[in-house]
Amino acid sequence: MTQTSTYILSLGSIRKIILEKIGKLKGTDIKARSARAVMALGIGTFAGRSMRFIRSMILARILAPNQIGIMAIVMSFSIAFEALTEVGVKQSIIQNKQGANIRYLNVAWWMQVTRALCLFGIAVLLAPWISSFYDNPELIQLLRVAFIAIALRGFVSPRAHVLEKEYKFGRAVFLIQGSAILGAIISIGLALVMRNVWALVIGFVIEMAILCILSFIIVPFMPRFEIDKSSLAELMKFARGMFGLPILTALSFQAPILILGKVISKDQLGLYSYAALLSYIPVDLYIRTIAPVVLSAFSEKQDDKNALCRGVLRTTRWTACFVIPLAAFMACCASELLLFAYGPKYVAMAIPLAVLCLQIVVRNQAVSLASVYLAVGQPHLQRRFAIIRAVAIIGLMYPAAVRFGPLGATIVIVASNFTALFMQVSKARKVIDLEPSRYLRSYIPGLLLALPIIMTAGLLWVFRVDSPLFVLAISALVFIATFVAGVLIMDRLK
Repeated sequence: MTQTSTYILSLGSIRKIILEKIGKLKGTDIKARSARAVMALGIGTFAGRSMRFIRSMILARILAPNQIGIMAIVMSFSIAFEALTEVGVKQSIIQNKQGANIRYLNVAWWMQVTRALCLFGIAVLLAPWISSFYDNPELIQLLRVAFIAIALRGFVSPRAHVLEKEYKFGRAVFLIQGSAILGAIISIGLALVMRNVWALVIGFVIEMAILCILSFIIVPFMPRFEIDKSSLAELMKFARGMFGLPILTALSFQAPILILGKVISKDQLGLYSYAALLSYIPVDLYIRTIAPVVLSAFSEKQDDKNALCRGVLRTTRWTACFVIPLAAFMACCASELLLFAYGPKYVAMAIPLAVLCLQIVVRNQAVSLASVYLAVGQPHLQRRFAIIRAVAIIGLMYPAAVRFGPLGATIVIVASNFTALFMQVSKARKVIDLEPSRYLRSYIPGLLLALPIIMTAGLLWVFRVDSPLFVLAISALVFIATFVAGVLIMDRLK
């Protein structure tokens, strides 16, 4: 058989697979609805995240690194404060069988509004202390303005969460990513005029305001001055299980910025924050594209252990076949990616970025397993893993950052996340009868697909190819080829 005929057959196989998948999208079972949801979320999230990535590329060339470093501190504290009293309203609506009931939604809205307003007041009072900790008086006003976003998010219509519960992800994407795109455009415009960190803070608050307004336009909701006691009891029961989990998760993400902001210069912090942002993009895409569908699908099968186990194994295989080669590509081309994305100054963070790429695989797989614990109504189990991860990160981060700088921080992050994932898998054996050996075998296709990328990078290094554009182009082509091969492999393994 000639090379040309083999190529044509390969294209024909891919075309057949694509047509089969499109045909399955028309079904009404959980697989078809999940496939449609992933497609809708994928398109919308890719558009929103692409706009944000373009924003970061532009801002890296407009603003000084120290301004980006200050914004990283502001954003980290905003996220940490918001997660501080997160009670899992969204997850409870999706998980609870009565989550779409108006009485349940009314309780959920009042709970999130009360929490947001109280948290906003506490955060504003603590702003001077935070500013003093970092020896930066400018942070007081920056933080107080940024914290307005916390209050605004609390007023978002709870029906927005029902969209995900009922697989209406098209409207959910329009709501979330539409506000994100508008916020990114506004931030860029403000940065071109103001040329300082205030442009980012104002843009952040405006984005939250747009999200709040759009939520009541797309999914109207009228709160009532009455509280259904049974709905409140169910929500509080879920909240008790969730208590502490969001802040522990947020701290594992934000601790490096908060600690490094005290240890290194604001210029270095700005460089590190954008390198970390680059490594977080695949995780963010997974959390916003796949995770909502996985949680909804697992929630429908919450009483069937065998179905949940099969779902975890299948999700792991598919994720590994794409994510592991992607992590290998990003790690091998860390210098080139930073150069083209942000400019020459950011290449200094190539090694920390390469290390952070390891957590892309771990984080994505951990999110899938976390969805299982939420779906079966046992979020307290996930909280245990999050506690250990947070304690490890917070306890080891400072000495590692003082000793080794950003590289030490990234090593602690990756090691802590590997530990948490190991514990998740071990516990899943009791929860859904997941065999660790079968779970580990699910990674083999992805690991094999990553080998060509690593070998290509090695050959380019051996032959001393120093053209960043050429290295990036060749590595990208190999990655695309492995992705296509992964689709073919997974179609045969189903």
